[in-house]
Amino acid sequence: MVNLITKAAKRALNIDSVERAIVFGALALRAAIVGHTEFDKDEDRDVLIDIVTNRDNTTSLAIDALLPFDNYNFYTQGGSIIENIQTLPNALLNLPDEFDFTTEPSIEPLPEIPDYDRVVINTFERYLFHYASILWASLENKRNKIVNFRFNPDGTIKLDLAIPIDINRWLLGDNYINSVLRVVDTYLMPETSNILSVLTNEQLLNNDLLLTN
Repeated sequence: MVNLITKAAKRALNIDSVERAIVFGALALRAAIVGHTEFDKDEDRDVLIDIVTNRDNTTSLAIDALLPFDNYNFYTQGGSIIENIQTLPNALLNLPDEFDFTTEPSIEPLPEIPDYDRVVINTFERYLFHYASILWASLENKRNKIVNFRFNPDGTIKLDLAIPIDINRWLLGDNYINSVLRVVDTYLMPETSNILSVLTNEQLLNNDLLLTN
């Protein structure tokens, strides 16, 4: 399990688009894997990130993630997935709130990144899947080369992502977060119940939990 850093920490890093959130989630999971004391570079392929040049001469940041999920609960709960995403077995539990990179706000401030329920989205595994799902839902053409999921019989779900990137910007010294490009003009928002319905007596209201009408 890779615990999710606070919303405030992500805002400070200018993770202000779904595309950036996907890349950040993949980078965080990969860092948690390679930072694990039992990391084996020859065997681990749960999260891979690479630059790929496409046939049309465009460039993408290819992200392959293999996330475990609760196979039994997934089927008995009618195919509900997000709460059944489990944690990577060989990864650090915690990553620092202060990641060692800086980013600028997106050049195009809209569309705004949809929020998430931090009670449910509490790990980087679920964070990555959540925003990959939003991006796929927001794409008009569902048969595309940008987002694809595949459920495997062994209780894993394969995420194949190809997020367009400004390759020149990255080649000239910038990072992946600043270089990734937007894919869609609008994001479909997930339907969520009133946030008060998921509060418990043990949860405190703070700046990370925003109450709305």
